[in-house]
Amino acid sequence: MGGKSYRVPKNTVVPGAKVPDEDYKIIESMPVKSLITFPKTGAIVKPNQEFEVRGHAWAGDLEVSEMHISIDYGASWTKCELTRPINRLAWQHFKTTLTLPEKGYYEIWARATDSKGKMQPMVLPAWNPKGYLNNACHRIAVKRS
Repeated sequence: MGGKSYRVPKNTVVPGAKVPDEDYKIIESMPVKSLITFPKTGAIVKPNQEFEVRGHAWAGDLEVSEMHISIDYGASWTKCELTRPINRLAWQHFKTTLTLPEKGYYEIWARATDSKGKMQPMVLPAWNPKGYLNNACHRIAVKRS
């Protein structure tokens, strides 16, 4: 694996820092991540309307073991249905049904957990010059009318 792609600093660095080539290491495993694909951000949900939230999750060379979503900024989490991967390295599909409790603005957050119990972080993990390994929780904004 020559070249400078798919490498991250060996140690944490200050955002924006120049990192010498010899202080990089090759990425050997990808972290667990997830993505909400439905509804799209900006969706407007009618009062008392049940709607589906769907997406995909992946854990590199591991398997996603659990998938959760939150509508209260991470104060509580709801477990989603999660399909098994179709092969060892495949993305997995998740879904759940929600009803927003009252009128207003909501963020739907997604958080996956891999088969070793490691969860996605709420914020961007350690900074690196090319942005590799970003697996912060994905979120979308929706409104209930």
